[in-house]
Amino acid sequence: MALPGLLSNGRGRGLLTVSGLTLARGAAAGAAAFATRGLFEALHGAAPLPAVLLVTLAASGLVIAATRVSARVMGEWLGQSYTRDIRLALFEHTAGMAASDVARRRNGYMSLRFVGDMTAFRNWIGLGIPRLVAGAILIPLTLAVLWSLAPVFAWLTLPLVTLALVLIGLGGLRLRPLHRRLRARRARIAVDMAERMPLAPELDRLGRRRTEMGQLDHRIGRMIRAAVARLRLAEALKAVPDAIAGLAAMLILIGGFRTGESPGVIAGGLAAFGLLISPMRDLATVWNLHSAWRSAAIKADAALSRQQRETYTDRCSFPGGAATIAISDLALPSGKRLDLELAATSVGATELNDLDSSFLFSALNGLEKIPEGAVTLSGVCLRRFSRGSLRRSVVTISAKPPILQGSFRRALTFGVSRRLDDAGLEALARASGLRDALSRLGGLDGKLSEGGQNLLFSERALVSLVRARQLKPRLILVESQIVTLDSGARDQIMNWANHCGATLLFQRGVIGRT
Repeated sequence: MALPGLLSNGRGRGLLTVSGLTLARGAAAGAAAFATRGLFEALHGAAPLPAVLLVTLAASGLVIAATRVSARVMGEWLGQSYTRDIRLALFEHTAGMAASDVARRRNGYMSLRFVGDMTAFRNWIGLGIPRLVAGAILIPLTLAVLWSLAPVFAWLTLPLVTLALVLIGLGGLRLRPLHRRLRARRARIAVDMAERMPLAPELDRLGRRRTEMGQLDHRIGRMIRAAVARLRLAEALKAVPDAIAGLAAMLILIGGFRTGESPGVIAGGLAAFGLLISPMRDLATVWNLHSAWRSAAIKADAALSRQQRETYTDRCSFPGGAATIAISDLALPSGKRLDLELAATSVGATELNDLDSSFLFSALNGLEKIPEGAVTLSGVCLRRFSRGSLRRSVVTISAKPPILQGSFRRALTFGVSRRLDDAGLEALARASGLRDALSRLGGLDGKLSEGGQNLLFSERALVSLVRARQLKPRLILVESQIVTLDSGARDQIMNWANHCGATLLFQRGVIGRT
């Protein structure tokens, strides 16, 4: 999957709008320069100041202000639209990856894709490209205004403008490696902090507080040095237009004096060149924004290039009745090969270690990359089932089911297409052993924390039971943590599993039918 296009989803029209607003700002700036010239010349006459020029000067400021705000708002929309597409693309791609591949990624790096890098993506299209467009329009337009006022102004300032642009361009090339270094060190800090913060009390108990703080402090110091180096060069590039401004003003004054230009023309030239400083300074920030975007884009491209689970267009539904399992020479993470056959409505138990059995259960749920024909359910290759059919037909009873922060109702209906009404869902939850949880949390509207941390260990397993009971599955996978539940929860799960008519597969150490 490739990164979303910069100009897709209407962003091309938005960029044209920004270009039009920038052109209007340039025209207003030119009008202000000519109005300034006319007003200065009128000051030496006896007649009143021309009302048209006064109105033009005042209106040009309003137009410049309005177009600047409008262009910035449109730029923000462009940036937010782009980051929305990238977030959705990253989530969609990750959702299609093998569960074991996702599990190998550190949580900090996963979150960084959705938080840290988004600022670089948003700023490039929201600020960088509009400023690049503005510079491409306003700089030549301002030089044309200077030429119109007095050709000597353009000839004298053009070498300075060219020199500034060359310095900005050459310096900008150095920004990219500085950005890469800063990004790598900042990412390392973010990942290390994300890993250690939840464990901070335990690390303190183990006597690791000072050691971990020392390591973090060393890495933060390296990150700060990289940040300062990047900022020093970026600010130096932004200061280049200011450095030439005084020299350009001097040349305009000298050139105007020697060619006999009126004070009004000279004042107009100074005003016009003053308007040139802002887009040139913005061009310096363009390099900074582009370098940050490229560093983030390289990582996002790598994330979107990771292999996904195979998809097919000829998806099929699960056959009726309890599932049969046939596994032939399936490679496991430990290096072992697995062969397994299980008849419909029978009970099986794996003798695999935790790593291999977790992989097997993940594969049976369609979450791993497996060879064609290595696993068949009811005579059909596992990879051929539609996602919805597999979700309804294969369920896992686990003490760690996926639970997002939100209502108890949502947690109980995750993955359920045909949901019960509230009365039916609450009755099912109570019958499944969640009476105390409902009372404690305030019913179905009660709020669960991330991962269901405000539920008891056994209650989280019963949540997966409630989900399974709504699906009427053909294959039930029971994880090994079930043996550690309290007797009431364990009996609820085993009684239902024994009488639901599905094929049962237990992880090692789980009791069989009772």
